[in-house]
Parts: sequence; structure tokens; C-alpha cells
Amino acid sequence: MKFIKETEKIIIKFEENITAKTVKDLKEEIQIKLGQEAEYKEAVADLSEVEYIDSTGITLIIGIYKSLESSNKLFSVIGTSEEIKNLFEIIRLDKIFSVK
Repeated sequence: MKFIKETEKIIIKFEENITAKTVKDLKEEIQIKLGQEAEYKEAVADLSEVEYIDSTGITLIIGIYKSLESSNKLFSVIGTSEEIKNLFEIIRLDKIFSVK
């Protein structure tokens, strides 16, 4: 996973599938990074390299959204495959934050 800092945005670029096996480490790394960076208004999860996300991974994405929402920061997901985008639509996450 990489973090790309732009002017008022942090892009969280996932470089592997987001599954129960990887979520614990990813969650800790994300919490540390987003906690250290104060000067951003939006975080974007880039899933362009993710082929598969399980229910634990979905929970991670929701957790990121909730922590940002409580800080009045924007959140969106980009780079989703058709399958992942459809999954987000089925569980209606696309109604909560932008999914592209």
C-alpha cells in the first residue's frame, strides 16, 4: 500500500487484495498515516490494483469512511473493477460515498 499526498488530498493506493488476511496490517498503517497528516480535506481509496475484496475488506473501507466523516473530511473510492463496483452498488455504499 502506498500513500500519495496531493495538495489537500491523500490517496491510499491499495496494491493487493483486501481480505481478512491483510486487513489488520492495512488498518493499522492507514490509521497511523491519516492520524499523522492533518493538512488534508479528502482521502481517496484507489482500488485499481485490487482484484478481490471480502467482507472484512468492505468493513475496512467503511471504517475509513466513518473515521473521516467524524473529522468532516471527504472520502471516495476510485479505480474499482466492474465486479467490485457492482458489489459496492449491491450493498449501497455508492449512496454513502463516491465509487468510480
